[in-house]
Amino acid sequence: MVFSSPIFLFVFLPLVWILHAMLPERFRKTFLLFASLLFYMYSEGFFVVLMLTTITVAYITIKLIQTHENGKTFFAAAGSVIAILILLIFKYANFFTSELSLVLAGFGINLVPTKFHLPLGVSFFTFQAVSCIIDFYRRHKDREVTFIDTALYISFFPQLVAGPIVRYDNFIPQLKYRAVHYAAFLYGLKRFIYGLAKKVLISNTVAPVVDKIFSMESSAMGTSVAWLAYLLFGIQLYFDFSGYSDMAIGLARMFGVRIPENFLYPFAATSMGNMWHRWHISLSTWFRDYLYIPLGGNRKGEFRTIINVWIVFLVCGLWHGAVWHFVLFGALCAFFLTIERIFKKRCSYRNKVLAHLYMLIFAFPAFFLSVRANSVGQFFEIVREMFVPASSSVELSRLFDAKSVVALCAGLIFGFPVYGLITAKFGKSRVFQCLEAVFLIALFAAALSSNTMVFSDPFIYFRF
Repeated sequence: MVFSSPIFLFVFLPLVWILHAMLPERFRKTFLLFASLLFYMYSEGFFVVLMLTTITVAYITIKLIQTHENGKTFFAAAGSVIAILILLIFKYANFFTSELSLVLAGFGINLVPTKFHLPLGVSFFTFQAVSCIIDFYRRHKDREVTFIDTALYISFFPQLVAGPIVRYDNFIPQLKYRAVHYAAFLYGLKRFIYGLAKKVLISNTVAPVVDKIFSMESSAMGTSVAWLAYLLFGIQLYFDFSGYSDMAIGLARMFGVRIPENFLYPFAATSMGNMWHRWHISLSTWFRDYLYIPLGGNRKGEFRTIINVWIVFLVCGLWHGAVWHFVLFGALCAFFLTIERIFKKRCSYRNKVLAHLYMLIFAFPAFFLSVRANSVGQFFEIVREMFVPASSSVELSRLFDAKSVVALCAGLIFGFPVYGLITAKFGKSRVFQCLEAVFLIALFAAALSSNTMVFSDPFIYFRF
């Protein structure tokens, strides 16, 4: 069920919110769990069993940790491995068996690749389960554990399919009492509308142009179109994913739950390291706390630190998808982080203008093109077109219409903290609040009436 679909906007959400608000506090968690499972079943049907299996593994593991102090390390490791194995089977078995079949074919061995269905959100609810197990392992004394709390933490519908990844330690205490009040609802509604507008009015509008460009022969792009390819997809991906995150944060607030911010204007980044403090923050902090630091972090010397960075980002690349260009994505992130680390050791200052140019010319193209390219080969072909001057066989006017130009301009403006600065300066003014309310109504109406409101169109990160 997509957040922008009519059944979600006009049936599921209002019905669930009203019933949740009317129920006594002691029934609300159970009702939210039921609604979350129903939400997932609408899209994935029988595969809700897979999520329930992951939930059960997490719950049994934390109960075993609680009751077996001497064996808690074993149980934590075993539970985490089982949860990750479920992810490996359904997300990566097809990739590995396909690649292996190509190798074995050279020896005359016929291996039929597996064809497992990739369930929505499996990467996200698996990471939630592992977070649950590890957080409980680290701080489990005197904690009350219930199946409903664990299940709702892993399956909470606002962030179930594409995050943000919520920490067990932050989520569970909020379940004791969640104040459902007018101010929280209005704030949540505002964030939801902004997220919907990001997705429908900007991301979906530039998406057809992006698809046209990446379906072209790379040699036909020319330099100008190749540069536009990375810029347009960067805007599409950011407003798609940050739009989803805004909607998730808004929905959670409507139900009295605060979930973390996931983006902090990544286009303002001055380095790849700074980019990962601004982009998909919940994922980068998850890898930092549950993989990078346990590997030793930066505590075991410079060489070991660089190795740890490469391990983390190669895993991060594979987490995004079981295809080679995502491995390339992780490797490129690690490469830039390594270069930046060496550069910092050699220089005592940084020129911000040069830092932004470095991001615009080198880091951002590597980041976005490696995510969107249809193959590793296409990635390098587009990079060649960017840096080896060539004319395009396609006129730019044939790629754009008026709406896509407006969306591109809006993306370039609102990709930076323009609105945040305006709100910080005028946000307490009654006039501004009234104007913002009118603006929100206009945004919602524009989103609903837009021909880019493709109700079955999933968010990009649903594929991950």
